[in-house]
Amino acid sequence: MSTVLPRVQVALEPSTYAILERVSRAEGASLSHVVASLVQTSLELSEDLALAQVGEARLRSFRRDDAVTTDALLAWNRKRHAKR
Repeated sequence: MSTVLPRVQVALEPSTYAILERVSRAEGASLSHVVASLVQTSLELSEDLALAQVGEARLRSFRRDDAVTTDALLAWNRKRHAKR
């Protein structure tokens, strides 16, 4: 089956390749599918880590005195929608 998905060629250590082959056989999936799945998972974890770091930075800079209350936000939203 041909596909139009972009391709990547990667050189692996023999031990890493052997592990991927075992995983592929155990899952009954192609080696390509296993590697693509692991890459996707790695990218998602990297994104999660980056977002967690952004969240931690925002928490450190949070000042309760500058925060908007729920009531104030809802009032602002009602006023904004009333103008439409």
